[in-house]
Amino acid sequence: MNILLTNDDGIEAGGLWSLYDAFIGAGHDVWIVAPRQEQSARSHAITTREPLRVSALRDQVYAVTGTPADCVIMAFEHLLLNAPPIDLVVSGINAGQNLGDDIFYSGTFAAAAESSFYGIKSIAISTTGHSGHKYDTAAQVLLYLLDKGIMDFLCHRELVNINVPNVSFSDIQGYVVCQTGHRRYQNIVHIHKDHRGSDIFWLGGDQPLIDKSNYEVDAFAIQENKVSISPILVDLNDYKKMPSMTTWCDSFQGDK
Repeated sequence: MNILLTNDDGIEAGGLWSLYDAFIGAGHDVWIVAPRQEQSARSHAITTREPLRVSALRDQVYAVTGTPADCVIMAFEHLLLNAPPIDLVVSGINAGQNLGDDIFYSGTFAAAAESSFYGIKSIAISTTGHSGHKYDTAAQVLLYLLDKGIMDFLCHRELVNINVPNVSFSDIQGYVVCQTGHRRYQNIVHIHKDHRGSDIFWLGGDQPLIDKSNYEVDAFAIQENKVSISPILVDLNDYKKMPSMTTWCDSFQGDK
């Protein structure tokens, strides 16, 4: 396959290069277009008020001074115009989980979502934990899922969000297709003082609370050392609500 890799941890991130080595080792043709610097929690931001710069670091490897979404746009609108068609975009391996509502903040997820806008099959993949990330496990998991046919479930304006427990591959306890849960962070605003005694604020919550669900959710799968696989629709329209809201709207048409 022809595969594009990107991420939000930056061009030098270990997870990105673990994926690169794994795909090259499996015989795939790989391109990298990734941010020059870390862009975590940039969500789906794009850069419109300053120029982007691109560095070609080696053959088929580019660093962009922008966000993860910028990287995907640059790839498909400029850098890869003369390349063979891309079969798959993989964003990651993120250093840390992207569970539940975190996907709305995640640059890793946003890059995969942007790729899906171009009609390209897209996967976002993350490994859990705060340090000592076992990227090789996540790379091995992804190769395994590709071998088992996960691409058959990837469609236009859809993507799959995968979280891999930060354990050895032999300690993975299974694979669960599940919804993303709702994570409520606690004490998210931290107040400190600068060197002049003025208040400064850091955003970053303590360990989040996970709302329970009637369905198995991604965070609970990870707690059991299982790989969470969440199919995500980019379409945010609430089609079920449209008929009742249309009736409501029609009721006052013509009113002043």
